[in-house]
Amino acid sequence: MSPPAPRRWRSPLLALLVVLGLGSLGVWGVARRTIYRFEGLTGPASATVIAVRPAARIEDFGGGSPHRLAVLVTDPASDWLGLARGLKAHGIPFTLTRDPAEALRHRVIYAYPTVSGRVLNPAALAALEGHVRGGGALLAYDIEGGGLQGLFGVAAVPLAEHADWLDFTDRPAMPDGQGIRFSRAGSEALFDGLTYRLAGGTVRAAYASKHPALVCGAGPGMACVLGLDLGRLTARAYNGRAEAAARHYVNGYEPSLDLLYRWLADFYVAAEPMPWLIDSAPAGADLTIVLSHDVDFTRAVGSARLYAQQLRDSGVDGSFYIQTKYIRDYNDEVFFTQANLPDLKGVLGKGMEVGSHTVAHSNAFKIFPLGSGREVYPYYLPYVTSPRKAFNGTILGELRVSKFLLEDRLGAQVTSFRAGYLSDPYQLPEALAASGYRYDSSITANASLTHLPFQLTTRREDRSLEPVWEVPVTIEDEEGEMARRLDTAYQVIARVAADHGLVVIQIHPDVTSAKLAFEKRVIADWRNRAWFTTVTGFGDWWRARDGAVVDVDGSDGAWRLEVASSQPLDRVRILLPKARLGGAAAGPGLVVRGGGVESAGLAGKAALSWRQ
Repeated sequence: MSPPAPRRWRSPLLALLVVLGLGSLGVWGVARRTIYRFEGLTGPASATVIAVRPAARIEDFGGGSPHRLAVLVTDPASDWLGLARGLKAHGIPFTLTRDPAEALRHRVIYAYPTVSGRVLNPAALAALEGHVRGGGALLAYDIEGGGLQGLFGVAAVPLAEHADWLDFTDRPAMPDGQGIRFSRAGSEALFDGLTYRLAGGTVRAAYASKHPALVCGAGPGMACVLGLDLGRLTARAYNGRAEAAARHYVNGYEPSLDLLYRWLADFYVAAEPMPWLIDSAPAGADLTIVLSHDVDFTRAVGSARLYAQQLRDSGVDGSFYIQTKYIRDYNDEVFFTQANLPDLKGVLGKGMEVGSHTVAHSNAFKIFPLGSGREVYPYYLPYVTSPRKAFNGTILGELRVSKFLLEDRLGAQVTSFRAGYLSDPYQLPEALAASGYRYDSSITANASLTHLPFQLTTRREDRSLEPVWEVPVTIEDEEGEMARRLDTAYQVIARVAADHGLVVIQIHPDVTSAKLAFEKRVIADWRNRAWFTTVTGFGDWWRARDGAVVDVDGSDGAWRLEVASSQPLDRVRILLPKARLGGAAAGPGLVVRGGGVESAGLAGKAALSWRQ
C-alpha cells in the first residue's frame, strides 16, 4: 500500500498558530508561505532531557604505570582538563596527580601550572630538584619562586609576553614564518604568554619579539620551562574561543596545538626509558580523509545521489548532512518532501552516512535558545527571515526534529550533526548528547588550532566532559572553484598527512561537474595513503582509541605492554620508539609491525611481552 499523500498547509488557523510562535511576521505573510506535512506523522514522542554531568576530577585521570608522563597539578582551579584532553587526543600516555610523591615515581614530570613555595612545600621542591639532578625530566610553565629557577636556566620571576606567535629555534618553521599561533592582539583571542630572563639556559623557542618562549637548563637531567599555559590554550581552542588567533578560518594548515603537543611528546620520549605513543592515524594509513556533503539547497537534493554513486563506484564511503527543510522561508523552497525521498534514500542506499543538517539551516543557530526538549514535528516551526535572523527556533528543536525525520522517513541511523553555516552554539555539546548524537562537525580545524578530533565539554567550559567528539572541517568549497584549488588543497592534505591527522572536506552538491571531478581526483590521488571513511566511521574508531587503556611496565629487561578495551579495537597503532621487539610474544588481537604493535579486532584484554 502506498503511503498517504502529503499535504501542504495554507489554512488560516495554522497561519495564526505560526504567527503566535513567530512574533511579528504578520498573519497574511505567514498564511501565504508553504509548510509541508507528512500526513499523520508526529514526533519524536519522548522528551529530551539534558543530563547533569558530574564535574571532572583530577582523580579520574590518575593511575597507570610510572612510565607515563606525570602531570603534577599544583592548582586544581587551573585548566588541567584542557591539558588532559589535549594529551589524550595526541596519544601521549599520562597520569594526573596532586601528590608530589606520586609524580616522583615517574621519570618525566610536568608541574602544571605553577612551581613556587606557595603551592609546593620545601620538601617537595627539594625532591623535584633532586629528581632533575638525578637525571629525571621536569617541565614547567609558571615558575614563581621556590629556588628552582637555576634548574631551568632562568632567573627572577616571569614577565608577561604580549605576542601573537612563537617559533621553535631547532625545528622547521611554518611557511609564513609564524609557527605557533596562540593570540591575536586587539581581538577576543588575546592570550598572553610568559618569558624569562636567561641565566645559563638554552632558548628552544622564541616569540615574535625574540624573547624566550621555551628555555631548557643545562642538565644533568632535563628541565624546561614553556611560557605558554598549554592547558588553558587547549581549552580555549577546543571550546571555540581561539578562532581569531588562526591564520585562516578554513582551507589552511593550522597545527598550532599539534606542534606544541608534538614537542611535548618528543620531550617525554627523550627522557622516558620505555615510552609509548598512540598513533592518530589508523594502521596502514598516513591520514584519514572524510568526504562530507551538505544537502541544504533545492538543487543539491537530486545531485546528492550522483555524489553517493561516485563514492560507491570508487569503493569509499562518505557523509551526507541533510537539512530537513519543510518550511519555505528566506533561505529556500521546501525540499524535504515525499517527492524527494527517493533521491535522499538513494544516498543511504549507496551505503553512505546520513547526518543531520538542522531543520532551519540558520546562521543565527549559535544564538538560538536551548529549548524545552519537547519540540515535535509538525508543530516545531522555525522561520528564517534574513541571513542572520530567525524566529521560533531552538537548539533542541533543530537536533531532535531533524533526527526524527531522517530516521523515520529515510530509515537512517543518525549519529552525527553539522550546523548550518557552521554556526555553533555553546550549549550544543550537551544538547547533542541528550538528543542521541555522538559526533559533531560544526567547527573548523583552523579555528580549533588542531587537525585532530577532540572530546567536547558541557557548555564548552572545562568542567564536565560530554560523550560527544568534534570532528572538525578542514577544506570547504565556498572559497572559489574547487578544480582551481586542487594544488592548495593538496598542500594542506600533505601537511596533515605528515602529522598523521584528519582532513574533513565539506562540499555542497549543488553543482556536479567541477566538484565531482575534485572528489574523484582526491580519491584517486590519496587512496593509497588515506583511510576514506565517514564522520561516524572515523568517530567510532577514534572513540575506541580514546577509550583503550594502554600501559607499559617492566623490570630487569623484561617488558610488558597491556591493552584493554571495552569495545572492538581495530587498526590502532601503539608506537614503542625505544623497544627492541625482535622475538616479542603478542597476545590475540595484537600484531607486531615495525616499531610498534597494532590492534587487529582486539576485544577485552591482550598483552605484548619482550626482553630488552
